[in-house]
Amino acid sequence: MTILTMATAWVVLGFIAILEVTVVYLMIAGKINLNRLISEPNGDASISRFQLLLFTFVIAVSLFLVIAAAEHPTFPSVIPAGVLTLLGISGSTYLVSKGIQFSSPAGVADRPPRVIVTPQLIGPNAAAMPQPVTQQFSATVDRGDDPKVTWSIDSTPPLGTITPAGLYTGPAVAPAAGMKVVIKAESVADERAAGYAEVVF
Repeated sequence: MTILTMATAWVVLGFIAILEVTVVYLMIAGKINLNRLISEPNGDASISRFQLLLFTFVIAVSLFLVIAAAEHPTFPSVIPAGVLTLLGISGSTYLVSKGIQFSSPAGVADRPPRVIVTPQLIGPNAAAMPQPVTQQFSATVDRGDDPKVTWSIDSTPPLGTITPAGLYTGPAVAPAAGMKVVIKAESVADERAAGYAEVVF
């Protein structure tokens, strides 16, 4: 291996290392979202993608050993034959699974966001609490980029009030035992996504 080839290899290796460190930093800082790295567009986990990810790291490490070795190894014999065989099987499996998945519209349809409200149930002893009952609700938007939700009381009669921040205040006089108030949090970005909680008196 000539000095020029060695220097070029180390420059390329250094660039890849800097790029990887940058990506990891951006992931930790929350500026890069890779939660779909090993999942399908509809949100399901993908064993094929996970296998390809692992084998990609194996090949990357092997390439590093090839470049950094004092003696020039023979490529690809430096990578165990079993690894290359498994990589081929994994790639073929992924190709077949993608063909099956894309044969049906349901296989590529993305799941809508999901809104999770906490706490989901207050009561049924709320009537024994000091009146009016107050409770701060919070909502998390899963599988969505916009965390904003709109709060409302989704029951008739709408006993009590709720603020835009999710603070529920019950009626001044406790309703009859067993009365139920449904709290609704609806995603601002997607009206199909809504989460619910209940206040039972």
